[in-house]
Amino acid sequence: MGEWTILERLLEAAVQQHSTMIGRILLTVVVIFRILIVGIVGEKVYEDEQIMFICNTMQPGCNQACYDKAFPISHIRFWVFQIILVCTPSLCFITYSVHQSAKQRDRSYSILHPYIDHGHASHHGRGGDHHARKLRNINGILVQNPDSGKEEQDLEVKEIPNVSRGLTQAKSAKVRRQEGISRFYVIQVVFRNVLEIGFLAGQYFLYGFNVPGMFECDRYPCVKEVECYVSRPTEKTVFLIFMFAVSGICVLLNLAELNHLGWRKIKTAVRGVQARRKSICEVRKKDVPHLSQAPNLGRTQSSESAYV
Repeated sequence: MGEWTILERLLEAAVQQHSTMIGRILLTVVVIFRILIVGIVGEKVYEDEQIMFICNTMQPGCNQACYDKAFPISHIRFWVFQIILVCTPSLCFITYSVHQSAKQRDRSYSILHPYIDHGHASHHGRGGDHHARKLRNINGILVQNPDSGKEEQDLEVKEIPNVSRGLTQAKSAKVRRQEGISRFYVIQVVFRNVLEIGFLAGQYFLYGFNVPGMFECDRYPCVKEVECYVSRPTEKTVFLIFMFAVSGICVLLNLAELNHLGWRKIKTAVRGVQARRKSICEVRKKDVPHLSQAPNLGRTQSSESAYV
């Protein structure tokens, strides 16, 4: 259960900040109805599935061949594989969001740090001259310069726009980072839903909705058709239907989350990108005539006449 606990904590970290309410409900379904039931109850039910799969023959290898035909992959291993793959997009989203948060912290520091350092350095560098300009020598008497207070106010006013510009850049970078995280979240929900549908179809085609108590097999090396008996068929049938229902609920929740989050915000994001590209193209078109009217400084008139 230690491995499942680590997976639960990672999923909680993925949903804690960026998920919607539907995503939190989906996490509850995945953690409680899948991880806990498969990890605690499922292992007890399926621990003797191959040992208790008995065929009415003494032919060596017949039991193993018939078991492989009846269950190409064990139920419990199929569900473990499903849980790992379905949770992989969420784990990728954790990695991406943590990486973007670290980049945002570094970018904010790199944007604001030069302005702050420049302000401190210029303040200390001008300290002596500024103190000297505060005093003025009149007839051998040092008096305070009345313009020093005005200069000090001007210096303070000049330093504020630099910091505010840095804050504006940091804020715009944060907005872009949030847009990227939201876009990646929608993508991982789409991939997760595709995996859910794939495993749902795979479970249906592999096992159906029923685990038979008796299974007839004529696979080699069995010399004739033999009858094999499955342990706990009713209990395994209940588990099979339950896990199929949980997968169906997860698909519906993913579709509901896409309806709430994806299909509306994707349209908004696409419109925002198109508007941004349109504004950039308009700015470039306005700049092209100015560049074409720029004077030719490469050759003078006399140098051009020399080539004639």
